[in-house]
Amino acid sequence: MTQPQSETVPVQGAPVDPPSPEAEADQPGLIEQLHGLYADGRAMVDAEVSFQKVRLAAAGRQIRAMALLAFVGLVLIVCALIALVVGTMIALVPLIGGWGAMGATVLGSLLLAVLTFWLAARRIGKISALFASDTNDDEEAKAGA
Repeated sequence: MTQPQSETVPVQGAPVDPPSPEAEADQPGLIEQLHGLYADGRAMVDAEVSFQKVRLAAAGRQIRAMALLAFVGLVLIVCALIALVVGTMIALVPLIGGWGAMGATVLGSLLLAVLTFWLAARRIGKISALFASDTNDDEEAKAGA
């Protein structure tokens, strides 16, 4: 009668069998792994750059369309204002005459223009005061330190 072979448990300190040469040949070396890592990183960077180019092109098309629509809207607003001025003159002619209607319309338009420029100048003053206060705060902080 033969005894069945039992699995042996490695004993501490016993030499370990070296891996087979085929297993070592299947695993790439450190240099090959680094080359692969570099190639993968390069491919990711190229893909990201391509994606950002496409995204920028799409944004550029949207900005161009937006600018064109804004320009058309401004042209239509100017046309509406011209129609308002002409309509005002036509409505005032029977009341104060041709020259009076023209003078009143021009005077009203000039008053509105002065008002809008004055409001714009006030806002510019507020912006400059805002930056001036930042400069003063910086100077006070330096003087306090």
